[in-house]
This record gives sequence, C-alpha cells and structure tokens, in this order.
Amino acid sequence: MQNKILIINKAQFGYHTDYYKFCEYLAKYFDVNYFCFDTGKKKLKNENLDVNYISYKGNKIVRGLRFVLNAILTINKFEGIILINYFENCQILKMLFPKKKIILDIRTLSVNADNDERIKMDNKIKRSTKYFDHVTIISKELGDKLQIDERKLSVVPLGADIISNSKKEFSKLNLLYVGTLDGRNIYQTIEGLEKFMEKHPYFKEIKYDIIGDGKPYNDLKKLIIQKKLENIVTLYGRLPHFELQPFFDKNNIGVSYVPMTDYYQFQPPTKTYEYILSGMVCMATNTFENAKVINKENGILHEDNAESFANALEYIFFNRQNYDSDKIRNSLIDYTWENIVNKYLIPVFDKI
Repeated sequence: MQNKILIINKAQFGYHTDYYKFCEYLAKYFDVNYFCFDTGKKKLKNENLDVNYISYKGNKIVRGLRFVLNAILTINKFEGIILINYFENCQILKMLFPKKKIILDIRTLSVNADNDERIKMDNKIKRSTKYFDHVTIISKELGDKLQIDERKLSVVPLGADIISNSKKEFSKLNLLYVGTLDGRNIYQTIEGLEKFMEKHPYFKEIKYDIIGDGKPYNDLKKLIIQKKLENIVTLYGRLPHFELQPFFDKNNIGVSYVPMTDYYQFQPPTKTYEYILSGMVCMATNTFENAKVINKENGILHEDNAESFANALEYIFFNRQNYDSDKIRNSLIDYTWENIVNKYLIPVFDKI
C-alpha cells in the first residue's frame, strides 16, 4: 500500500467535517496532502499534513478553471492515492490521468427542493462515476440510486466523533440544533417547542440553542421574537466544528431535523451520529437512514411538522429519568470517525 494520499476537495480545510476527520486519522498512517480553495475563513492548522490553498477570487467560471488547472499540475507531480470529493466535471482529472490511482468520493446527492434541478444535478454525479475505477459513497442505497457498478463501489459511511464525554443529566430539557438552516424548515421546531410549552406551562427548565446559518436566519430571528421565546431560543449563527464542544457538553437533546422527502430518505444526517455519540437523546425525523439508528434507548423518531415535534418532545419529557448518556453513546460506538477511517476507508486504499 502506498503511503501518500492526496485529497482534493473544494471545501476549505477544516470546514467539511467528514474530510477534516479523514485527514485527522489518515495522518496517523499516511503522508497526507490536502488541496482546496481558500475561501477566506480562518485557516485551521494540522502539523501532520500539508494544505495547498487555491485562491477563490473571481467569478464561478474563473475560480473553477483555476482550481482544475492547479489540480492538474498537482496530480501530475503526485505519486500515490488520490481521493476526490465530487465536484462538477471532476471526471476531467481522471480522463487526463487514467493510470493514476484516483478514487471518487460522494458524500451527498442533491437536496435541491426543485425536482428538475435535483434530477439534473444527480445525473451529473451519475455520469461522473462512469469515468472512475473506484467510487466510495456514504450508503449502499445511494449507490443503488446512482446505478454504480458494485464491483467498483465501496461504502464509507458517515461517522462522528465523541464531541462530548460529559455525563448528561435529564431533569432539564436543553435542545441543540447544529447544521444548515437552508431547506430544513427549522421554524417548525420552534413552533413545536411553543406547542409543548403551551401544554406544559409549569415546566420552565427548557432551552433551545440553534447553531447554523442560511437564508432563513433573519426569519427565524423574527419568529423567536414574535413567539416571545427570546429567553428560551438562542440563534448563534455558524460556528466551526472545533467550537462546538461546549454546546454538546451542556445540552442533552439533539435535534436532527430534515424534511421527510424522497431526496432526504437515504441521506444520513451527520448530526444524528454526533448527538448520540455525545450521549444526547436524539429527536430525529423519521427518514430511512435515521430509522436505522434511532431506538428507544437513544432517541425518538417523529414526523416533519410542529405537532409531531411537540409530541416527541413530550415523550422525552415524560421519560427523561430513563435516559442514560453512557448507554446512548455506546449504541453507536462503531460509528466514530476513527472506526470509519480504519474499517472502511483504509481498506479501500489497500484494495487499489
């Protein structure tokens, strides 16, 4: 097995959780190089790998060409295994270097609400897979959807770190949502919280932290004021992964809220794993992937509406003394990022 790995990802190092974790654990065994855009965010340091930043200046076409041209120059000089996180037209790199050991990795399909746009984007991903000899993907179901030849397909599932080792206490209800605000209908969780509070006005020990950004941010802010929930619900905006631990330490309920649409059914939410591995009860919408891992010991499934969210919160309220954060954490212990890298990703490198 070659000991050099080149990772090509448009996301700036440290701001795509999966790849941040891949690098952390791969660097224990490999000489890792990470090639990405410099999008102006704070540069995170990792002494165990080299990061090659590409300027993000110019319009979409200019910076896209700059990224690909620099990737070509980098690949040309590189001897080892190359892992590419899918981006549009990434197959050009494989076409130019057919003999290089290049793996295409797919972390997501399109979640665009526009059906035509979603089909268009998924078809682009599907076409790109045909050019690669090796493809990794987060679930077999997504591989089947893209009709990828099973002989060249490997599943590298989502994982999570144990962000918090704190022993949770469940007399209070401290909710946490972490993730994008775009396309997630997070306003329904706020409305659901309001319904729960109206039903249980005597219970005052409840808080809800929302971490993330997106177009609905200002609307959510207005909704919180309108519902007079300023002392209960707090919006924090986007925070980098390394600043999340205090929130995972103090909160005891994780909100994994994605719409129950066809295009989210087979898209495992990273936060489901992060909440549970941090010993938090997980409130999760009843998608195919969430249903695989949620049970009475670690959480509850509900529909994607305010009423169902309120009912799920009420269930946790009435059963709050039955939860144990150590048992919750252990229910998904096989899905730590270290195990994902060692049991799924490195064997792909061994194979090729």
